[in-house]
Amino acid sequence: MASSNTQTIAFFGATGDCAGYCLAAALKAGYDCIALARTPAKLIASQNAKGVSPQALDSHLTIIEGNVKDVAAVKRTLVCNDKMVDHIVSGIGGTPALQWSYRRPVTLTDTTICQDAGRVILQGATEVSRETKALKKPGFINISTTGISPPEVPRDIPFLYIPFYRWALHVPHVDKAVLEEQLREYVQLPENEKGLSGFVNVKPSLLMDGQGRGLQAIRAGPDEKPAVGYTIQRKDVGDFMFERLVKGEVPSEWRNKSVSIAY
Repeated sequence: MASSNTQTIAFFGATGDCAGYCLAAALKAGYDCIALARTPAKLIASQNAKGVSPQALDSHLTIIEGNVKDVAAVKRTLVCNDKMVDHIVSGIGGTPALQWSYRRPVTLTDTTICQDAGRVILQGATEVSRETKALKKPGFINISTTGISPPEVPRDIPFLYIPFYRWALHVPHVDKAVLEEQLREYVQLPENEKGLSGFVNVKPSLLMDGQGRGLQAIRAGPDEKPAVGYTIQRKDVGDFMFERLVKGEVPSEWRNKSVSIAY
């Protein structure tokens, strides 16, 4: 892998469009990236569709074929150019499935995919940090969701969304909430027991397809002052993560917390 940028990024769930657009932006900017994928051809096709050139893919992307629940595969993904990566981006999410239930009509084919994957990534980061004697630990950028804020902070979704979120999205939201709690607990560990410098939960409003409106259209706010809105396009989520959390300095009020984003 040729290197033209000192920043390196590990991606999980990059076949999905939010993390996928972040990966595309990083590759176009010359960042060396390493991505775990169950089906590498699907990831490559997705990046081609996002305008990433074959040259950028060849020069700056390494794909590890495997499953995010396999700690050995995860650990290989966390090492780039013989060092621990600088950033970790996770867009892991479940596949929706309908079920015969009035109260919970939408479930997931794997109802604990986010928390299980998160647990393995955290284990892998801890082990890789120890094994490589990493002087600088990576930050973890986790794509989460609005609608699962703790009760002590303001609501981060429009009032009209509350019935829909509780009815249709309860199962995936429970899974993402467990992962958020795992991250909060992990960063409280002693320094020699963790492999991350910290985390940011990125919480988009209702996701839409499209070519994006640009970063200037995005409102962002921490838990205490959430950006409440109705929609945001996946491309803008990916670009926001790259520009504000990878390329840019993470604001102190977002560190080890959540940031909601919407138009």
